[in-house]
Amino acid sequence: MKEAIVIMLLREKDLEKYLFSRRITISDDLKQQLLNEYETPVEDDEGHIREYTEQDIYEQIRKSIRDKS
Repeated sequence: MKEAIVIMLLREKDLEKYLFSRRITISDDLKQQLLNEYETPVEDDEGHIREYTEQDIYEQIRKSIRDKS
């Protein structure tokens, strides 16, 4: 039996909900950058798909906001 692979992707709706719940506003450029990075699965050079957990994605959002502030 094959194991199911669950890959967390960031949807615009999820990002908006995250930002709203924390009362954070970010530039459209940063929003687009985050969506470009986490909205679609990405293969590395060896053909492996990068897998992110929900925690990974939200931690990266937090760091990106911190670095841009």
